[in-house]
Amino acid sequence: MSSNYKIVVADPSPIVLIGLSYMIKELDDFEVVLKSTDMHTVMTRIHLTNPDVLIINPMMLDYSKRMMLHDVFRDLPKMKVIALTSIYFENTLLKQYDGVIEINDNLQRIKSTLHQVVRSTRKSNDDADSPTLSDREKEVLVCLSKGKKNSEIAEALNISVHTVITHRKNIIKKTGIKSVAALTVYAILNNLIEEKDII
Repeated sequence: MSSNYKIVVADPSPIVLIGLSYMIKELDDFEVVLKSTDMHTVMTRIHLTNPDVLIINPMMLDYSKRMMLHDVFRDLPKMKVIALTSIYFENTLLKQYDGVIEINDNLQRIKSTLHQVVRSTRKSNDDADSPTLSDREKEVLVCLSKGKKNSEIAEALNISVHTVITHRKNIIKKTGIKSVAALTVYAILNNLIEEKDII
């Protein structure tokens, strides 16, 4: 007899979110421990639930961030990520996920996908492809996480505003994360800043 696998579900549509969660509830060996239509909520609360699987609609992330999804959740290395699709996505994008659930999948298909994903092993080269921020980029990221503006960061680090903007672009390119809120979560998850330091 298998133990319950914990699942987090993220989709911008409340109807899809509730419907999928209800379907998963019908499966004996899976349990939804967090569901949200808001990515910020997922990113700030997911480590508290320590799920086995994250089912997420790729539309909740910008294209570049989708490519770095496992890097964003680096502190949950065993968590598998399934794309929940309601529209067409390119295969190169979907390869970043451990599995795919389509909006019109029936309960048996969802169950099959979940079992296949939790039993699979992630490719060992995932970590090798993860980008590394330079020391200066980390300093800029910490300042951003503390709510500082470009001009304030430039003054604090004794660099030009143009250089700050260049570092911000590099951070976005390397992490795939564009919003300051998500970058702040990334900084916390990577031990660059503590939650108590955030304004």
